[in-house]
Amino acid sequence: MYDLHAHILPGVDDGAVTPEDTLAMSRVAADTGTKVVLATPHRKDVTEDWSVAYLRSLIADMNLQNLADGVNLSLVLGMENHLDTDLPGEIEAGRALTMNGTRYILIEMPFFGRPDYIEDTLSEVQDMGLVPVLAHPERIEAFQRDPDMLTRFIEKGMLSQITSNSLIGFWGEEVRDFTCCLLKNGMAHIMASDTHHATGGRSPRMDVGLEAAADLIGYDAALAMLVDTPKAILEDKTAEIETPRRASTCPKTK
Repeated sequence: MYDLHAHILPGVDDGAVTPEDTLAMSRVAADTGTKVVLATPHRKDVTEDWSVAYLRSLIADMNLQNLADGVNLSLVLGMENHLDTDLPGEIEAGRALTMNGTRYILIEMPFFGRPDYIEDTLSEVQDMGLVPVLAHPERIEAFQRDPDMLTRFIEKGMLSQITSNSLIGFWGEEVRDFTCCLLKNGMAHIMASDTHHATGGRSPRMDVGLEAAADLIGYDAALAMLVDTPKAILEDKTAEIETPRRASTCPKTK
């Protein structure tokens, strides 16, 4: 499996704190079937406190640590880029990273509200030849209140990435039900861990999400969200996805 959303680099955001944490998270991921993890530290944290050069050095050190400890897991570099009007300029400046240097870029929408710059800024990013991958739409208020907004974005060529533990109720029943509806309507293309810790509800285990998704859409379709589609993204190939269906029937959260 390929995990495209992980806060696994130590000390750079609210994920792993120490190299030992990174090693523990890497071991859990490897032991449960993941072979590649895209490290996605928050852009804001990196811009304010660190640098892209530091990230590149850090991820090299963590890969050496995994190798030395016999953990069969590769870390590659990306970033979780919060959506704001500065994003296109930050991409051009090299401070907002794409996913493993490809045309795909992980973008986190505002959790609450619906700022009027959303559509225009996403269009700007697409005009740069990039493909937005929208992080955890099941937890974004704008999509929860207007699921067809996500459908429209997908129809424009964007992809969506759900979190594995959303399917088993870690974020509550409403989020779980909404996630299930996105899956059934072809509006979820990638499943990732969004891991922050080695154990608990934000661990790097994705096998539980795979099982839950398989019950809803079948094993092959569920596995594609963890293998075929993320592998294509990391290799900068075209991700083959189905046409989304309107999700007006999805349960809206309060």
